[in-house]
Amino acid sequence: MSERKWYKGDTHLHTINSDGILTKGQLVEKCKKIGLDFMIITDHNYNSVKESYYDGDMLIIQGQEITGDNGHVNIWGVKVPEEPPYKLDSKEDYVKIINKCRKAGGTVCLNHPFCSKCGFRIDIDDLYCDCVEVWNTIQHSDNMINRDWWVKQLLSGRRLAAVGGSDFHKEYVPKLEILLASPTTIVLAEEKTPEAILKALREGRSVITNSPASSMIELRCGNAVIGDTVEFKEGLTVEIDITKLMPFHTVVVYNNEKPIYTYDSGTSFFQSCHFSCDVEEKGFVRVEILYEYKGALKSLYHTVEKKFLECSRETLPPFVRTFTNPIWFE
Repeated sequence: MSERKWYKGDTHLHTINSDGILTKGQLVEKCKKIGLDFMIITDHNYNSVKESYYDGDMLIIQGQEITGDNGHVNIWGVKVPEEPPYKLDSKEDYVKIINKCRKAGGTVCLNHPFCSKCGFRIDIDDLYCDCVEVWNTIQHSDNMINRDWWVKQLLSGRRLAAVGGSDFHKEYVPKLEILLASPTTIVLAEEKTPEAILKALREGRSVITNSPASSMIELRCGNAVIGDTVEFKEGLTVEIDITKLMPFHTVVVYNNEKPIYTYDSGTSFFQSCHFSCDVEEKGFVRVEILYEYKGALKSLYHTVEKKFLECSRETLPPFVRTFTNPIWFE
């Protein structure tokens, strides 16, 4: 097995072939410009990429977003083996088309499951998927509900990989280019091929962060990395390395639902930090970086959320800046 490397990508992108405003070529060039290694084009109910290919150093992976009123599902790596319009009236309809995609070799991701505008209207607790899109577009409160559901699945013993996707259609504020690859999914893969990238995504070998230039977390236990399983015994220690930690952010290391280590960044910009802590019990360890809006900015962001997310929350939760998938301990 070759040594794994980190590859930055966006798993959820749209072109003029559905409801985006960029051609496939224009989108590829923008993703190159911001430093991505791979991208997955997932137009609604349309196969924009006939097969995965390279454009220079950029890997463009075939994908499609199966889109219905009851939920959105990304299929990566293969053509959906059915032609639209799809029948997606019930949970059974979703099960049927997902099973067809699995049989064809596709990787299945449930998108923005608890989005207040276009989340799932069917029960997804036992709906098959390889990944769940915990973080969709710029950070907001609905993503924290996605995160909480994902953690609940992990605590039940389900090894479900989390990913992020920008769901990019266009920049809504001219010249303010902040939506593409926000978030960025950074994948630890054996090589930059469609097969290796998708395998790493399914195995939970990814870190999700705010942008290609944002904070990064590496989590290890000896030679084990995220996605691996370690035999639990007394005295195990995890090592955490963080780069580009920003002011007033909090690092939290979780052993299952229990925080076993926290670190507040203070006022320093672009910190690089190293921590180690003991694994206290079987289950899993994961890491996240949290931040909160304060004062007038918090009120403004809350007002914007109420308008665009159709949510009625009384206040904003702490948001995640960067998070890892787990290392498992059995």
